[in-house]
Amino acid sequence: MTLTLIPLYCACSSGETADSGQLTYYYTAEYPDDMTETIKRYNRWCTSHSTEDMKINLIEFENYETMSQRLNIEVMAGGGPDLFSNYQDLPFEKMIQNGAFYDLNELIENDTSEDKLDLSLYNQTILDAGVYDGKRYFIPAFFSVPVLVGEKGVFEAYDMPTEQGYRLTFDNMDEVFADYLQDPSEYRCITNEAQSSGITADNLILRLVNTQIDYENKTCSFDEDFKEKLELLTALRKQSEISLSEASGVSASDSGNAYLFPSILSHSNPIWMEWLTDLPEGVDFALKVKEPVLYSCFEKDETTYSAAIADALFVNAATKKEDKVSAFLKYLLGNHLQNLYTGTDEEYWAGGGGDYLPVLNSAFESCIRTAYNRIGAYGEDLGDKEELSPTTMALIDHIEHINSVDLYADLYRSNYDRNVAIPILQNYWDGKIDADKCADDLSSATRIYLLE
Repeated sequence: MTLTLIPLYCACSSGETADSGQLTYYYTAEYPDDMTETIKRYNRWCTSHSTEDMKINLIEFENYETMSQRLNIEVMAGGGPDLFSNYQDLPFEKMIQNGAFYDLNELIENDTSEDKLDLSLYNQTILDAGVYDGKRYFIPAFFSVPVLVGEKGVFEAYDMPTEQGYRLTFDNMDEVFADYLQDPSEYRCITNEAQSSGITADNLILRLVNTQIDYENKTCSFDEDFKEKLELLTALRKQSEISLSEASGVSASDSGNAYLFPSILSHSNPIWMEWLTDLPEGVDFALKVKEPVLYSCFEKDETTYSAAIADALFVNAATKKEDKVSAFLKYLLGNHLQNLYTGTDEEYWAGGGGDYLPVLNSAFESCIRTAYNRIGAYGEDLGDKEELSPTTMALIDHIEHINSVDLYADLYRSNYDRNVAIPILQNYWDGKIDADKCADDLSSATRIYLLE
């Protein structure tokens, strides 16, 4: 990828990015991200605790493209803001290998304060995703798991497996969807709307593309097997785009039931999963699922249990503000925020938090305890359950077996996917190139990306 240097006009709303002694982070209101919201919350906390000097300077840009250009130019020159997150358009996989980020192990080990971070209290599998060559180049704060949930009766009608926690993979998907693709008229497969909180059809194809890349060895393979899988997933994508008017017996008011995998049910958080799949009596909810069944989401193979990082914090290797980084890191991984964003803090009624999973083990345990609470439509306590639904138990089992962690929950945020894979795939989806040409273009463009 060739970076073209262009003039930047009105780059940010403040008009300057001079070092004020505060940590800096770039964002745009046009493309809001969770890290920005967390920093705003942290700044309010600093104000309420009379530590104004520890606040983070949020530098706003007019749009995402301008921010991305500025970031790439500054980073290539050895500069840029103090903090980065995986919401930003940077080649993080390559930057990690190039040592562009601060080793956070060094920061934590050199901390002599009483509230020093103890990483043994956190999910080691998720945290270790940030370790490369013995150095911790980023810290995940929250994560999600890609799972799909549907109706047992619908699965049975298409001769699809109905066991909880079924391992859906790129290798067995042709068998799973054989009957469905023969006559899919009643149901779309999965939403392809970018604003959906669930998994989109495009992301499924990007997941396949990313399994073909080895960043560490700088190799890729888009062979005949890949092309066959691409064609099948594209058929599922096409079925995902079918309009409601083309789906038989489906009304707009019941649109959620028009999907094999309604996105509203594909949640990572046991609190949400339990509430949505085992609704208390008297709750009026448009989407009716009699017997929900959970699948893993198009894994690389049957032994893979995936997770994806929702919020990752990177620190510029050139920063000289270690004390301020340490303070923010403790806030990010602290008990209050970890519980707040996952729906177990008293500020939220259960289910009111986001679809996150915390990296703090005690917060995850609180997540499971909260899932046992029977909560009404208006947050009223209906008494604890004696056991969780089979769907929620299958979700928890997946979480406990996680052995593969992706850097992006949404691959549209990935620098590689955004700038290399998606334009090529779009040509294929639009019919401008065939599967052979698509695979060839992905192969050549990916090799250039890996080696540049």
